[in-house]
Amino acid sequence: MKLGVSTYCFHSLMASGEMDLIGVLDWVAASSAGHLEIAGMDGEFYLEHDDLVRDAAKQADDIGVPIVNYLVSGDLRTADDKEIDRLRRQLDVAHRFGAGIFRHDVAPWDWREQDPGEFESTFERVVEGCRAVADHAAELGIVSTIENHGFFMNGSDRLARLVHAVDRPNFRVTLDLGNGLCVGEVPGKTAAGLIDIAASVGVKDFHIRRSAGDGWLKTLAGDYLLGTIAGHGDMDLAGLLAVVSSKPELPVSLEFEGLEATPKAIERGLANVLRIAEGVA
Repeated sequence: MKLGVSTYCFHSLMASGEMDLIGVLDWVAASSAGHLEIAGMDGEFYLEHDDLVRDAAKQADDIGVPIVNYLVSGDLRTADDKEIDRLRRQLDVAHRFGAGIFRHDVAPWDWREQDPGEFESTFERVVEGCRAVADHAAELGIVSTIENHGFFMNGSDRLARLVHAVDRPNFRVTLDLGNGLCVGEVPGKTAAGLIDIAASVGVKDFHIRRSAGDGWLKTLAGDYLLGTIAGHGDMDLAGLLAVVSSKPELPVSLEFEGLEATPKAIERGLANVLRIAEGVA
């Protein structure tokens, strides 16, 4: 399995200034991870810091840590020309990073349609926007993806429908093994439903409860989620990684969003995922 790590794991350390992108690359080079996924979720930061993108791409090449995926926010609910242009420029950033995969959102994380009619009309515009982005990605030799993420474009059926409707050979899915829980889908259905159209995989773990206090995420099914170290939560990682093992060419990136201290939590997560994957190989 091609296991790497997402910069999302280091979000708190990067936000506080304790680590920067070059430091994260060096950390990955010294770890059991084999690649880096860059989560550029903070708006225009990498668009506005081309020198950092250039330096990170050079460092990644020098130390042998490939940057495989670049993730950004996005809102294609209206297929707005300005937003499509922004995503195209973000694709150019991905190209400068040397990433072969690009992931963008299509709506704010917490947005959900009010009725089936709103879903259908929004879906049509999302398809139009995804095609425009994917066509520019194809010019750069990049695979454009959508992640099962948030409350709107989540659930394996919706993602599979979107990929079919966009109908571009370079438009695929960044498959997050845990995010389907947000909309009440069991992770096994998510993995089985999307693995054949996935370009990359994100692995994480959650504590899952029927009731909880502050700090837990309530899902559409009424469950509560709290991120934790991979292997310490309630997800069936062995079963999920068995599905992923059917596609050994896919890059798999660890995500950590728990309360445990980093980077030790990341080290433990990587070790646990590698151990579990070896057991199901």
